[in-house]
Amino acid sequence: MFVDAPLTFGQLSTWRSIETFAADRLMEVNVPALWDVDGLDAAAIDRALRTLVRRHESLRTTFHTGADGRPFQRVHPDIPVRVDRLDLPSVAPADGARVLRELYARPFPVVGDPGWHGTLVCAAGRPRYLAVSMSHMVVDVWAIRALEEQLRQIAAGPATDGATAPGPAPRELAGLQHGDAWAAHRRGAAKYWQKILAGGPLSNLPALPPRPDERRIQATLRSHRLAGLVARAAAAHRVSPQSVLTALTGAALSGVLSRGRIMLSLMCANRFDPLWQPVISTMNQLVPLVCAVDPDTPLSAFLKRAHLNSLLAYRHGSYDVDAAARLATDAPGPDGSLFVHDCWFNYVTEPANPAAVLPESPLGTPPDASLTWVPPARNAGHPCYVRVNGDGGTWVEVTVRTDPELLGEEEVASMLRTVALGALRAATAPDATVGALLDDALADGAPAKELGAELFPRRPALAQR
Repeated sequence: MFVDAPLTFGQLSTWRSIETFAADRLMEVNVPALWDVDGLDAAAIDRALRTLVRRHESLRTTFHTGADGRPFQRVHPDIPVRVDRLDLPSVAPADGARVLRELYARPFPVVGDPGWHGTLVCAAGRPRYLAVSMSHMVVDVWAIRALEEQLRQIAAGPATDGATAPGPAPRELAGLQHGDAWAAHRRGAAKYWQKILAGGPLSNLPALPPRPDERRIQATLRSHRLAGLVARAAAAHRVSPQSVLTALTGAALSGVLSRGRIMLSLMCANRFDPLWQPVISTMNQLVPLVCAVDPDTPLSAFLKRAHLNSLLAYRHGSYDVDAAARLATDAPGPDGSLFVHDCWFNYVTEPANPAAVLPESPLGTPPDASLTWVPPARNAGHPCYVRVNGDGGTWVEVTVRTDPELLGEEEVASMLRTVALGALRAATAPDATVGALLDDALADGAPAKELGAELFPRRPALAQR
C-alpha cells in the first residue's frame, strides 16, 4: 500500500524549478552518473540495486498534484528496477559516455514516474559500467554519489538482508519541516527573506523575453595555484575557502555589471544536521546573499563580511519556496519587478585530485592555468551560473555559464580574471582595496605579469562559434 506525504522543502524547490522548463528541456534537470563496476558480477549488481530500492524510499517514490494544485509525494512499497543491459564485444570509456549521454537525453515524466533508470554496459558478458540517470526530484549530486558508494559496498559484500536497513526517509523530513517543531525555523527564514527583499537588489540582470533559440556559453578556469592562494587567504583571514570564492564572485559581477550591490543565489546543500545528512533525496535550495561592494573596503574586511553573511544565509537555506514567493509578491521593486534568482553560485567539494587534468610539471611546480570553453549542459534557465569544484587547497575549477546576450565572452573572461587576481591579492596584499582590484582586473591589458601564467592564462581563448 502506498503512502502519500507533502514534499520536503528541497523537493518543492526542485518542483518549482522544473515548472519553469519547457517540455523539450526537461532532460536538463536530470542528474547523470557513470559508475565503474569492473570486477562486480551482474547478479551482485542487480541484488545491490534491489537492496537500494528497499533501503531508500526516494527510489520508489512518484510525484503527483492534488486537487488543490499542490504537489505531493507517493511512496510505494516496491517498484521494478529499470536497468537495461547492453552487451558489447569490448567496452571503452567512450562507450560508457555515449550510453550515459543517451540516458541523460531522455526526460522523465514529471508526474507518476519513479524518475530514474540505468543501463548496465558489459564487455563480453562482464559488467564494465553502470550508467544511471535520475531526476533531480529523486537525488542531488551528494545523494547520487552516496548511492554509488552504497552500491559498491552491497555488491562486493555477502548476500545478506542486513544491508536493507532503511535510510532516513524524505517524507519524515517533510513532516518535520511542515510541523510545529519547525515553526521557529520557518519564522526565521521569513524574517531573513523580508530583510533581503527590503534591501535589494531584486535582480542583477535585465529580464529578456523567452526566445526559442535561447543559448548559453561556458568557460572553465583550471588552476592549481589559484587553489593554493584561496586556501592561504582563507587561513589568513579565518574564513572558509568557499567564502573567499563567494566574495570574489560577488566582486567580479559587481565589476562587469557596474553595480555596487550584487544578489548572489547560493546553492545550499542543507546537509548540516547529522540526522538528515545521509538522506537520499534532493536537498539543495537557493538562498539569496547580498554582496555590498564598497570600492574603499580592504579585501580582508570584504572577505570577512562575506563569510559572516554567507553563514547567515546558509542558516536559512532550507525554507518553503512558496512562502518566499508570496513574500516576494508583496515586496515588488519600484518598477513592479519581482525577486529572481539570476546569478547562482555553487561550491562543490571534490576530494580526489584530478591529476590527469592538471598534471605537475617536471620541475614540481604547478602547471600553467587553462581557460577552456565547452558547450554547456544547459541552454536555458538561470542566465548566470558560477560553479566551483575543488578540494579546498590543491586544485580548483571555476566554471561560468552565462546568457551571451547579457554577459558575453569578454565579461566571462573578466570575471574569471577578477577571481584569480582577487585571490592573489587576498593572500599577499589583503589591505589592497576592492576598488583597486576591479580597476586592475577590468582594465585593458590587465596585470598579466602580476597574475602569472600559473594563475591565469596570458591570452585566454574565446568561445568557438
